[in-house]
Amino acid sequence: MTVALQEASAVLVLFLAAFLPPPQCAQDPAMVHYIYQRFQVLEQGLEKCTQATRAYVQEFREFSKNVSVMLGRCQTYTSEYKSAVNNLVLRVERAQREIDYLEYLREADMCIESEEKTLAEKLLQEAEEEQKIRTLLNASCDNMLVGIKSLKIVKKTMDTDGSWMKDTGSNSTKVYLIGPRNNIVWEFANMRAFVEDSTKPAPRKLILPLSWQGSGQAIYKGFLFFQPRDF
Repeated sequence: MTVALQEASAVLVLFLAAFLPPPQCAQDPAMVHYIYQRFQVLEQGLEKCTQATRAYVQEFREFSKNVSVMLGRCQTYTSEYKSAVNNLVLRVERAQREIDYLEYLREADMCIESEEKTLAEKLLQEAEEEQKIRTLLNASCDNMLVGIKSLKIVKKTMDTDGSWMKDTGSNSTKVYLIGPRNNIVWEFANMRAFVEDSTKPAPRKLILPLSWQGSGQAIYKGFLFFQPRDF
């Protein structure tokens, strides 16, 4: 800065020297005093300009420093805002997943309710059909077999096969024993006489004119129905 002022002073001196009066007039005291004052004014102006320039430089340095500090703060705030935004994004994604899960549960509950309703309707329909079948069976016959619990031996004979039955067409207590391939039918007075051999009266032996085979016999209202034996 000092070198620049010296150069400016030299230029100013040369500029003023061009307008100075000839040497014969240079000895005038008034002119010398005037020139001296003008130099002082110029030096004062240059000094003020130098001070103003220094002040501007100092202000610019402070401004630059403040800008740097503010930029650093902005970077810090930017990092904080970025972290906050990332956290917000994570929370939004988590909320979206929870919403999707709740929606899935709601749809699953609706499907379960629909399946339960369908199953209930199916069971109700099956129960109605079963009730209809029972009604039809009850209308067509007086007795219906509902189940078989276990095997019970009530009579033993010498034959490996055979069958015993009652007359389904009457209220008789008689029990009939039929073998697999013969023409003999044993008639017992009741179930006790059929089960116990020592019980009286003894069974009556009935001989038929034809022999039968298999076990497809039935007694209805005193008549025996059977399949004749193949000879």
